[in-house]
Amino acid sequence: MKKIKEFYSLPLYIMFRPFDGFYQLRHENRGKISIAVINVLLVWVSISFMNQYSSVTVSLTHPHNYNSLRDGLTLIGVLILWCVSNWSVTSLTNGEGRFKDIFLANCYAMTPIIFFFVPASIFSNFLVDTEAAFYYIFVYTAILWFIFLAYAGMVTIHNFTAGRALATVFLTIIAMLIIVFLLTLLVVLLQQMIGFVIGVYTEITFRR
Repeated sequence: MKKIKEFYSLPLYIMFRPFDGFYQLRHENRGKISIAVINVLLVWVSISFMNQYSSVTVSLTHPHNYNSLRDGLTLIGVLILWCVSNWSVTSLTNGEGRFKDIFLANCYAMTPIIFFFVPASIFSNFLVDTEAAFYYIFVYTAILWFIFLAYAGMVTIHNFTAGRALATVFLTIIAMLIIVFLLTLLVVLLQQMIGFVIGVYTEITFRR
């Protein structure tokens, strides 16, 4: 347990002292890719657990139709898209953080989700309909805590002011939409190109 605590000390420290913790992550190189990956996997497990084992009074997911792989791919996809978009924007706005720092900061910021989602899911099975608000308090506390930590990480690793960080969040969301649009356009063009090649091949085959 002592080794685990030492290995996981920085994420726990960041939960309660985010600005100092992210400073250590960025300037003292205390961030580790291994912990970041473990955090993402634990968040995936937490989300899957919540969707499968929360009470029917609070869950909108049918456990028999639930696909945890889809949630995991969505989580990883959104994380990578956010990090790429944020790195693109901050590179143009003189942000000091590297792509590695952005990735680590966002992964470390997810720690509250790990500690809140599973207990909330278990707790929900002991609640009646009129007490469902307690479940949502747990869930939304974790989400808001994560958002605050991610924001604090952006301020610290890029050395931004509060206002500049908010503007960067807005620009990052726009960059994400542009990237999604371009990727969608690329997929459509590839499908049309493949369809054209198949059509030409079929035409040539029939003429023989």
